[in-house]
Amino acid sequence: MDKASNAHKWLSAGQTVVNDLILHDYRKLGMSTTQFMVYLELKSYLDKGIVSPDINLIAEHLGSEPAQIYEIMHEMIQQKLMTHDTTTDAYGKQSESYSFDNLILRVLGLEQAEVTKQTRAEVENQREQVFNKIEVEFGRPLTPMEMEVVAKWIDEENYSMNLITQALQEAVMNQAWSLKYMDRILSSWDRQNIRTVQQVEQLQANRFEAKQKAKGETKSKTPKPKIPIYKISQQDE
Repeated sequence: MDKASNAHKWLSAGQTVVNDLILHDYRKLGMSTTQFMVYLELKSYLDKGIVSPDINLIAEHLGSEPAQIYEIMHEMIQQKLMTHDTTTDAYGKQSESYSFDNLILRVLGLEQAEVTKQTRAEVENQREQVFNKIEVEFGRPLTPMEMEVVAKWIDEENYSMNLITQALQEAVMNQAWSLKYMDRILSSWDRQNIRTVQQVEQLQANRFEAKQKAKGETKSKTPKPKIPIYKISQQDE
């Protein structure tokens, strides 16, 4: 067989594309390697539009018996990794079809669960850091009641961790090591619809600018001392 014939045979055979999420995570779904191989065989036909492939041929490819392939497919259906549907046309002819939509949904759900888990871990870590920062600045452990106050800020008032940290900095700068003082700051920002550190910084910049402007206006309104003007002729007299 010449090179041209080999190339044609290679290209006409087609390719089976497997998403990396399934390739890397199929074991996490409880899918065995044998089941994965059956999935690849079935998918190679489904991708070509053959919804009901010849199981005898698949068994031959995998060096197995058709009964074993059917058993593996039955296990996959029970595990909700695939579906098997039988339809009857207008002439009473039945046809079978296989689908792996369930497998796709489950692997996507697995990835989303992993993202959610990581997000929760990050939030818990940030939460712990907020408590630690307050204790460091206060120079003492928080009491159970104080911990409830901080938890309320996060869970009920929905203040961001960064905003609470910013309120702590404000309190420290004013030498007010008190959760009540911080609460007044946070409540004030909340009334002004301030939700981010950037908005706090803008508020502070506006206040500074307003103070500078007020100082300038006060200075300009201060009456200047009157300096008597004498004529040279009057000084000579």
